[in-house]
Amino acid sequence: MFKIKKGLDIPISGKPLNELTDKPTSNNVGVIASDYVGMKPTMLVKVGDQVSLGQKLIEDKKNPGVFITTPATGIIKNINRGEKRAFISMEIEKNSSAEPIIFDNFIENNDYKSLLLESGYWNLFKTRPFNRTPMINEEPDSIFINLCDSNPLSINPKNIIDLEIDSFNKGMEFINNYFSCPIHCCYSDNNIARDIDNINYHQFTGPHPSGLTGTHINYIQPVSLENKAWTIGYQEVISLGHLLINGTLKTHKYISIGGPSVSKPSLLHVQIGGNIDEITAGKVNEDARIISGSVLNGHESEGVMNYLGSFHNQISAIPDEYNDIFLNWLMPGTKLHSKLNVFLSSFIKPESFIFNTATNGANRAIVPVNSYDEIMPMDILVPQFLKALVIADIETSVDLGMLDLIDEDLALCSYVCPSKYDYGSIIMSNLDKIYSEL
Repeated sequence: MFKIKKGLDIPISGKPLNELTDKPTSNNVGVIASDYVGMKPTMLVKVGDQVSLGQKLIEDKKNPGVFITTPATGIIKNINRGEKRAFISMEIEKNSSAEPIIFDNFIENNDYKSLLLESGYWNLFKTRPFNRTPMINEEPDSIFINLCDSNPLSINPKNIIDLEIDSFNKGMEFINNYFSCPIHCCYSDNNIARDIDNINYHQFTGPHPSGLTGTHINYIQPVSLENKAWTIGYQEVISLGHLLINGTLKTHKYISIGGPSVSKPSLLHVQIGGNIDEITAGKVNEDARIISGSVLNGHESEGVMNYLGSFHNQISAIPDEYNDIFLNWLMPGTKLHSKLNVFLSSFIKPESFIFNTATNGANRAIVPVNSYDEIMPMDILVPQFLKALVIADIETSVDLGMLDLIDEDLALCSYVCPSKYDYGSIIMSNLDKIYSEL
C-alpha cells in the first residue's frame, strides 16, 4: 500500500451521492479535438453526411491507421475550426436511420489489434510521457490501469464499476491476456476485486493527487524516453469490455454531477460525448459555470466545446460570479479557502466551501511558498521544477521528473499558486517541444 501524505482535498460543497437520479436524453453529441493530444486530423466525413455508430470520422495524419469513430448514429451537423483552421470539435445530430457497425468478425478471428484500430478504441490507451495515443507500431514497456479518482467532486469508481461489472471484468481479462508487459492496476477501495493473475495490484490512499496516474507511475515505475508506459482508466476498460461482449461501441456511461450550483448532486447515465446543456437541463442553477471533468483541469462547456469529454467521468458546476469584498485580504475570511493559513477558516475548518470562478489576483512573479512542496507527493524540488517549466528549461525539467507528469498532475500547483500560473498548459507545451524533436 502507498499512503500518500502530501496533497490537498479541496473541500467544495455539492459532493455527489451514489444515487442514479436521471438518464437524460442527448439529441446531439460531439467529438472534441483536445481529447486527442497531438492529433492532426484528416476528415473522412463532411457536414451533412449520415454516419453510423462506430463509423470512422477522422484519421490521424501523424499516426496513420489510427481513427476516431462516431459515438452515435446521426448526421454531421458542424465541423468547428479555430485559428489557422485548427480542428476544435465535430457535432453530430443523432437519429436512428442507420444500423451500427458490427465488429464481430475481428473478435471471431482473434484479430484484436485490428479490432482496436478499426473501432477507434486504440485511442483508449494513452502514453506516458506525452499523454498521446500510442503509435500504431509501438508496444508498451508497462501498462497502468487506474481504478482511482481523487478529483474534487468525484465519486468512488467502485460504485460505477459495480454497475458495469461484466464489461469491466471482460476488459481487464483482455488487457491481461493481450499484453505481455508488466501490468499495474492501481486502486483505492479495498472492496475492488483483485483476482486476475499476472496483474500487479497497488493500493493508493490519501488526498488528491493520490488517484492520478502520474502519481502511480512516479511511485511504481517512472518512465523515460526509452521506457514508456501506456495508461487506461476504468471507464475505458468498461468500454473495451462492452465491445468484446457485444461487438458494438458503447454509447452511454455513468458519470457524477456535483458542485455548489447543482440542485441534486448524484450519478447520471449519459450519452458518451453528449451535449452538456441537454444533460444538465433542470439540474444546475443559473449563473453557473459548467465544466466537463474536474474543476481543476476540465474544460468549460461553452459554445462548440459544450460536450462531455471522451475521458471525463464527471460534470462540475460552480457559481460563475464574483462579489467584491471590501478590504478582502484584511478580512477574517471565514468562508474563504486557502492552503496558506491566511484566513480564519484555516482554524475553524468548515467541512465545505462554496467556490466560484474568481482567480483572486493577477499574474506576478513566482513566489516559492511551501505550499508547492506540501501538495506534490513526488520526491522532486517543486519550486525549482515549476520555474524550469515556466522558462522552458527542458533539460532541467526532465531531470526533475517532467516525463512522468501531464497537465492534470500540476493542477493543484496552479490552485495554490499565488502567481496565477497555469502550470498544466505550460507542462504540455514543454512536452510538445520534446516530442517534436524526437
